Formats: sequence, C-alpha cells, structure tokens
Amino acid sequence: MIHFPHLPRIRVVAFLFVLVLFTNCKKESTSINPTQQPSSASLTAATAAILSQTRTATLFNYNLEGQLVTNYTATSKASDVALDDGVYAYSKKLTSQDGYSLLVLEGFNFTIPSDATIENIIVKARRFKTGTCGIWETTASLVMKRERQDLPEWWDRYGARWADPNYFSNTETEVNYSQGGSGAIGANGQPYQWTPVRINDPYFGVLFQTASVAKSKGFSVISYDLVDITVQYSLP
Repeated sequence: MIHFPHLPRIRVVAFLFVLVLFTNCKKESTSINPTQQPSSASLTAATAAILSQTRTATLFNYNLEGQLVTNYTATSKASDVALDDGVYAYSKKLTSQDGYSLLVLEGFNFTIPSDATIENIIVKARRFKTGTCGIWETTASLVMKRERQDLPEWWDRYGARWADPNYFSNTETEVNYSQGGSGAIGANGQPYQWTPVRINDPYFGVLFQTASVAKSKGFSVISYDLVDITVQYSLP
C-alpha cells in the first residue's frame, strides 16, 4: 500500500490514475512484439533434413551377358531376398577348390528427386551357410549402369568397396555396409559421386562375391534371406 501523507486526496487520486495509465501503456507496448522468425541457422537445419528410401531388388543375377558364372541355383530369384521370412536364395555347393560365388542384385526402383544430394547409402544383408567348408567374402560393392557409350549396356562397380571380415556363420546373421554419397577410393584417391540418376537407374544395385578357405573339408551352401538398400538424401 502506497501512502502520500502530504498531498490532498484529490491530487493523490489523480496521481494514481496517471501512474496506472503509464504502467498499462508500458506493458502493452512490450506485449505486441511479433513472433520471432526462425533464424537462418534453423532454416538451414530444416532444409537439410535427411530423408530416406529403402528398397529391395527385383533383378537377381540379371544381366551377366551369359559370361559370368555365379554359382547360384537356377531357382533362386529376387523375391527370395525381399523379406526376412525364412525363404532363401541358395548357392550351389561350394568347396575348398571352388568357393567362388557371385550375387548381383539390381532393380531397386528408387525414386530419389532429381535435385537431391545423396548423403549416405546403407546395405543390409541377412545370410548364413550350411556345411563345413569355410566361406569368406572377398568383396562387396554397389553397382550402377555402365556409362561408357562404346560398350554394351551393362553394370559397373562404383563407389567404395567393402568386405565383411568374418567368415560366414552357420547361424543367420545380419551384416551392414555403408558409404557416403561422395568420396574417394583406392591408393590414388579415385573420386566417386552418387547422383539420383545413377541410383534411380534399374541397373543400380549391390554385388557380393565369396571364396572358400583353403584346405577346408566338405562343402557349404550360402543362403541369403533379406537384402535391402537404404538411400539417405537431402533436398535444397
């Protein structure tokens, strides 16, 4: 309670009225500030949000020009590796003298926007072997449509190379590989750049190649349950 012992009552009332009016005006002037607009940093972060698409293959050892031995059974098909469902694509019997197998999966049917920047590509594969012969992965890589015009239409390996260091297990196991949308490979730093055009092409996919452990006894059969590719990208 404010006391004004030396002022007449009417002057006190008038003073309080002016004081209240001034205070209300001051509050009102600070309450009408507009909502702050997002900073340029937050707009950039929102614009650069990472999007993704995940697809499975529709082509199984498709365009090998009739020259490459794959050592997969004739009944194996792309739908066998489309789901984690206990339905498998099988290799033939692999021995220590011939543990080679080649699996090329394509036709992932991505629809990445043409103005997107590819940020990362992730491959997931569920696989195992049955038998006693040791099997290991010599190489894995992404593939894309061959761009040389003087050669028949086919695929080329492109981007970083992988190789899972573990021998194939007798229990179904998931392995994962990833690479950036751009980078360099090899001793000479050969650059690569993934683009929506390369990824959306039907010949884009993944390749797995194996060999056997020397002097392994018996034979083994490789089984793949699920293989999918996730492409992460950003838009301008």
